[in-house]
Amino acid sequence: MDRHTPHVLSPVPEEDTKPPEKVKDDKKQDEYEKEKVVISETESDSDDDGVLPLEINVHGLKAKVYLNCADIDIIPARYLEKADCSYLLKRNPWIFRAAKDGREVDIRKWSKVDIRFRGVFKTLKKVPSFKHGLFDGDNTGSWLMSSSSSSSSSKIDFEEAVKAQGQVVYALLDEISNMLKLRREMDNHRQFFFLRPRLVSCKPEYWTGYREKHRDSPYTAGSLSLDYEPYRGMPHVVVPVVTTTDRKQSLKKALEGEFKLLLAQYLVNIHCLSPPGDKLPDQEGFLISLHGSKLHILRGIFPGQKTSRVWCGRHRPSGIEETSTNNHVSGMNMNERFYSKTNIDRFMEQVEWDQLSNPNNESEPRAFQILASREYDLWVKWEFVAAQKMLCGMMMYLMSGQARCGVLQEVFGKYPYDEGYEANSDDEKEKAAKEQQEIEEKEAKMREFEQKKREEGKAKAVERENMRTSMRDKIGGIAEGLCQPWWDWVWDDKKNETRAKKADDELIVGGPSRDY
Repeated sequence: MDRHTPHVLSPVPEEDTKPPEKVKDDKKQDEYEKEKVVISETESDSDDDGVLPLEINVHGLKAKVYLNCADIDIIPARYLEKADCSYLLKRNPWIFRAAKDGREVDIRKWSKVDIRFRGVFKTLKKVPSFKHGLFDGDNTGSWLMSSSSSSSSSKIDFEEAVKAQGQVVYALLDEISNMLKLRREMDNHRQFFFLRPRLVSCKPEYWTGYREKHRDSPYTAGSLSLDYEPYRGMPHVVVPVVTTTDRKQSLKKALEGEFKLLLAQYLVNIHCLSPPGDKLPDQEGFLISLHGSKLHILRGIFPGQKTSRVWCGRHRPSGIEETSTNNHVSGMNMNERFYSKTNIDRFMEQVEWDQLSNPNNESEPRAFQILASREYDLWVKWEFVAAQKMLCGMMMYLMSGQARCGVLQEVFGKYPYDEGYEANSDDEKEKAAKEQQEIEEKEAKMREFEQKKREEGKAKAVERENMRTSMRDKIGGIAEGLCQPWWDWVWDDKKNETRAKKADDELIVGGPSRDY
């Protein structure tokens, strides 16, 4: 019962006339299919967490969580297309050049030239191993101790492994943000703002109504924050990051903590806008979660008509909400015709948002929708690329000025941004191919240099060994030449010891002579 992505309705074809026997057979088949659906639903009801959407209750607020949603439900399709055209996705990391599973590759042999994502996978080896993902059938991600190192498995520090999860997300976001270089100018070209990952843990506060404050949210493992150049004080969190901290993590407990963090992020967004209580605008929030090596992204939908009623019991459309609508629909580029691809994409994004914020089957003011992507295993090549595409598209969407996040709406309200030129996929492919060729040439030169260095080292070692051998021969020859019969006579003449001693005594200056 996963949530399906809404599509544009196609014309309904005319029904073909069928004979009565065919109609009866079709009815029997439909009844059989209905019975199968009922059986499957009852089987899923037997499991506590098997029914979707999952309902999570937090202090009177309800979240309806849809798991394994399509990518375009989490990130608008236009920005996923941009991410797909980016040269960032045209080149595979070194670890996936010859393998589809990164666990089969020796990371110690990583290329010294192409070091992209090296820190990600080196840290990923330290994260805890779980038997299952959070979204698996048992809905319990229990910790699996490594059987390959049975002697040292008892020494594994789970707390240190938990910290490594946050470091993995930080390294991944840092690599992507550095390669995308999404910066927006402010007053001049020397002042700009951008997204920067931060490895800071905190326990944010969230509200569930007027003067209903709570501080029982889980600790974050970092964040993707809005930063400024030159520095302007503490950055504002845009996307919180959370990781699994329990050895046995249930799905409902994890989703409950993630819903609390989304509520806390909603509070930060609203605080930046400071609207009246009955004019709260539509908002959305994103969250990145890592469970071992599996990453998923959540998108929370917070319609203004619901949040205003939760806050003060009524809702009136706000100027911010109207401005947001204008940005998506009427804020078109006047140099383009209305039916251009960009304008149509913006219009469809507004239609999809209206469907998300006003679902037909949800009229409860204290219930909100949470859309969760599927879990991406970062060790698997195609899943890592998919996660990379989602994160890249999310950053592009956040920095486009179209995202309904109060922190970003405030800064884009002061410094508007026009998306303008869109990268061509062919140009990006050529750029990626050229960069890949340059890296391969550098690696070939590096291998040639190292091979030459090894050969020189071997030659020097052989030369040193030859010199040592020749010196031994020379020293041995000298020893053989010195070993003469008279030499042996000196050491073997015991009788002359007394005479030699007497001669030594006579050499004493001024000493009396004992011979008379």
